[in-house]
Amino acid sequence: MTTTCLTPAEAAAHDVAAALAPSAEHLAPALTCYELNELLDLFVTTGHKAAAARWIEFHDGDEGCEGHPVPAAPAPAPAPEKPLFGANSEYTPEPGTEYPFSVSDIARAVSAFLGDAWIAESGHWGTTGSLSGPFIASFTFLVDEEGDLLMTFDRMEGDAWPESPTLPEGFHECDGGVHLELAAACDGLEHLAEKYAAAVRAITGT
Repeated sequence: MTTTCLTPAEAAAHDVAAALAPSAEHLAPALTCYELNELLDLFVTTGHKAAAARWIEFHDGDEGCEGHPVPAAPAPAPAPEKPLFGANSEYTPEPGTEYPFSVSDIARAVSAFLGDAWIAESGHWGTTGSLSGPFIASFTFLVDEEGDLLMTFDRMEGDAWPESPTLPEGFHECDGGVHLELAAACDGLEHLAEKYAAAVRAITGT
């Protein structure tokens, strides 16, 4: 159950509305249209929409009164935005906003570029992603201690991959695989996936 904390003024308004709500039959006929409208707003704002309808039912109205609709409930106040910087000036974005996709998302996007013969799976917490296809060997995506996005793999004799593939521009060999120089999340998921898919094609000779 959700508990809403009211300010003293809000609590007082709620108490007044609750006290008046059952008195529609006796008090509503004596009100002017202006007075009724003010009361209807109070009822709706404090969550007594049914009471507002009841007071309208018993209101005789001023001369020329054309009736009163039940006011719409006010829109809830937007939640206050969390500051981007903490008390010690450290960057504190909302979870999930600093990095719009995970490493495992990259593996899945590469798989989509390569076609139906390829599949991708997420590693623990999405911090790695594996990519496998019509070969014995598979690929693993991960970020190393220097922040490089690595695509590692083991060569298998039965795969007959090229011995010295010509890697796409910007790719460099590293321990166990390759990485795209200066790759970053701000490059976008589609861009990174397209680049690494090209590297897979070069490595596998497809």
